[in-house]
Amino acid sequence: MNRIAVFGEMLVDQFDSGISVIGGAPFNVARHLAAFGHAPLMLSAVGQDAAAQLIMGELERYGMRREGVQVRPSHPTGVVDVRTDPGGGHQFFIRTGSAWDAIEEAPASAAMRGLAAGGWLYSGTLALRHAVSRATGLALLRNHQGSKYLDLNWREGHVSPTVALQAVQLADVLKVNEEELTMLGGWLGLQDGHGDVESRAKFVLRQLRLKMLLVTRGAAGALAFDSAGERTGCDGGGRDVQLVDTVGAGDAFSAVMLAGLLRGWDVATALARAAEFASHICEVRGAVPADLAAYQQWTASWT
Repeated sequence: MNRIAVFGEMLVDQFDSGISVIGGAPFNVARHLAAFGHAPLMLSAVGQDAAAQLIMGELERYGMRREGVQVRPSHPTGVVDVRTDPGGGHQFFIRTGSAWDAIEEAPASAAMRGLAAGGWLYSGTLALRHAVSRATGLALLRNHQGSKYLDLNWREGHVSPTVALQAVQLADVLKVNEEELTMLGGWLGLQDGHGDVESRAKFVLRQLRLKMLLVTRGAAGALAFDSAGERTGCDGGGRDVQLVDTVGAGDAFSAVMLAGLLRGWDVATALARAAEFASHICEVRGAVPADLAAYQQWTASWT
């Protein structure tokens, strides 16, 4: 049986260079997990158009099953227009009214019956922007009896803080970047700019029932805090990254952390491997490698 389900958007990123790249944070995570051998159950929706064919082809490329992917003929498959900044960052313009806004609860819950008892459920928050997918995503998080990993992955203007907090409060493991940590602290009542990363993290942990809080810090590495506020950290690894773009780096980090949780790695090992893999993804165009053989060089040392 599947040991992990992934809920959220599947879409096509259209870069201003003319390149089209398949993406969506949850789908990025799911594809990495599939390449790592974890056979994730993807819970999403596509339309009946050329973009959907691209996405279904990607499912096949990664050897992923389709039973959790709903088809919505009345909705277009999701598309994001991506503009590249001079420094290598990106601006994302996410089209509304997409198929992944209409993920229905009944078929998603039925697909979840194939998840092993005690398995993991991953979710972001972007798919909660529309009432239909919001109801489905929150219901899955409420009803799932296993562990729940949430990536805040904030996209301003799409999901309200109130809705995002509903999901955050259902998580066991929460992943944020430093900016999101400050923002989340503000939502929970912490004054802006109060304290360093560790003090902000401990404040958040006092407000939420988390087993683990993960804070990514870009080139500076990442931190993990357990429910008692005990800190484990890793630096950026000291390797010079040949930056191509940063698309999907956070998703790569989450995928390896989840792989570590599934495989029973200690937190320090999982953090170091997650940060290393994320830095490698910054050296390829888009969120996943073009050649699946690349995964072997990154994961050969994993035990």
